Amino acid sequence: MRHALLLYLILTLAVATGCSAVKVSQDYDASSEFSAFSTYAWALDQQPETGDIRVDNPLLEARIRDAVDRNLSAKGYRKVDRDTADLLVAYNLTIRSRIESDSVSSGVGYGGYPYWGGVGFETRIREYDEGMLVIDIGSADPVKLLWRGTGTRRVTEHKNPEKSTQVVNKTVAEIMSQFPPQQMK
Repeated sequence: MRHALLLYLILTLAVATGCSAVKVSQDYDASSEFSAFSTYAWALDQQPETGDIRVDNPLLEARIRDAVDRNLSAKGYRKVDRDTADLLVAYNLTIRSRIESDSVSSGVGYGGYPYWGGVGFETRIREYDEGMLVIDIGSADPVKLLWRGTGTRRVTEHKNPEKSTQVVNKTVAEIMSQFPPQQMK
C-alpha cells in the first residue's frame, strides 16, 4: 500500500511538472543566410486586437515585446527604426480551450460471494486553456517570412505581475532559443 501511494505521488508530480513546460517548435527558410542580418524592428507598433480580453492586454504585450527585445539583443541583434532594419519581428498570441482525459484504476477488492473482488476504473475529463505564442521573424526588404517559432503551454492565472513576467520571459526564452536556426550544411 505504501509503495502504491508513493508511486501515485511520483506520477502526480511528473504530470504536474510536465504540464507546466513550454512545448516549442520552429520552421524556417533553409535557403536564408541568417548570419547576414544584424538589425531588427517590430513590424507593428501595436498588436491588433483579437477580441479576447485575455490576449488584448497592453501589460502582457509590453512583457512579450520586452522579452523578445532582450533575447534578440543577447544574440547580438540591434533594434533600429523600421526603415533601416534587416529583420521585422511580429508575434501572435492565442488562447484555446483543450480537453484531456485519463483512465485511472482505483480500488482493489477481495471478498466472499457475491463480492469476488476486482479493480475499478475511472475516466477523468478536464478542460483547460492552452496558450500559443507564435513569433515571426522576416526579412524587411523584400518582406518575407524567414523564421517562425512557436511555444505552447497551459494558461495559468497569477496573482502578481512578477509571476506573470517570469512566465512570459521563460516562454519567450524557450521559443527564441531556436533562433537563429542551426542550419544543416
